[in-house]
Amino acid sequence: MNAQTGRIVVGYDGSEPAGAAVDWAAAQAQRRGLPLVVVAAVDYVGMLPGIYGPSSWPDLFQEEAEQIAANGVARARKTADSIDVTAEGRVGQVTQVLVQMGRPADQLVVGTRGRGELAGSLLGSVAFAVTAHAHCPVVVVHGNSRPPGPDRPVLVGVDDSKGAGSALQYAADLAAADGATLIVATSFRPVSPLTWVEAGYYSAEATGTPKFNDRARDAAHSVTASAARTALARHPELDVQELVLSGPADRELVTAAGDCGLLVVGTRGHGGFAGLLLGSVSHGVIRSSPCPVVVVPSQPADA
Repeated sequence: MNAQTGRIVVGYDGSEPAGAAVDWAAAQAQRRGLPLVVVAAVDYVGMLPGIYGPSSWPDLFQEEAEQIAANGVARARKTADSIDVTAEGRVGQVTQVLVQMGRPADQLVVGTRGRGELAGSLLGSVAFAVTAHAHCPVVVVHGNSRPPGPDRPVLVGVDDSKGAGSALQYAADLAAADGATLIVATSFRPVSPLTWVEAGYYSAEATGTPKFNDRARDAAHSVTASAARTALARHPELDVQELVLSGPADRELVTAAGDCGLLVVGTRGHGGFAGLLLGSVSHGVIRSSPCPVVVVPSQPADA
C-alpha cells in the first residue's frame, strides 16, 4: 500500500457511530502495526469571548476536546493494545480539523452520524465534506463493519477516469494485505426503447433495437477487464473478479456490497458508456452502503 506517514487518524465525538469508527480504526491499526491518532474537535463558533460570553470559554472548550479525545483513546485501547494510540483535542471547525489532521495520514476514519452538543462534530453531516476535501483516503464506517478477508471481498467501483484508477490501486493493495478477493465493478445505464422512439431513432419501418445498449455493455466489460489486468499486474496473487452492473451506479454498488468487507470508490469520475460518475456515486454509497466505504482522492496527498 502506498504509505503516507504510517498512521491512521479517526474522528471521535463521543457518539456511538463515532465509537464504531474508533473500533474499526483501532482494529485496522492493530492489524497493520500502525499508530492511531484519535481526534476530537470542539467548534465554538457563535460563542465568542469578551462581551459575548465568558473569557474562559476557549480554555473550557479545549479541555472538553481533550477529554473527548482521551475517552476515544481509552475505547481504542480495548481493541489495540500493542500500538501507539494518542489523543488530539482541537478547538475549531470540525471538517477543517479532520482534513488538516488527515493530510499526513494513511487513512482518515469517520462515522456516519455524530452529535452536536459541545463537541459540535456531527460526523454524519461532515462526512461528505471530509471525503470531498481530504488529502488521504477516507473511511466512512457504518453497517456491518467486519474487516475484509477471505470471505469478505473488497469491492471497487471503476470507470476509466483518473479518480477510479486511484481507487483501484488502493483497493487492490487493501485486498492483497487482507487476503481478500477483489471485485472490480462498473455500471452502465440502459436506455429504454421508448426513449429511443421519443428521440426519433426509430422510423416507421425500423425493426430491432438500437445498438447503444450493446455498445454500453461492451464498454463496461472492457473497463472491468482492464481494471482486473491492472490489479493483477500490481498483485499477481490476487483473486480478482469482474462485475458489470446495469442501472444507477450508486444503487447497484450498494446492492453488490452486501457481503463485502469494504466498498471503495474514487472522488470523481465521468460518464461515457460506463456511466459510473464516481463523484456523485461516492455520496450515494456513503448514505446507503451495508459496509464501510473508502473514498480515495484522485490526487496524491502532497499534490
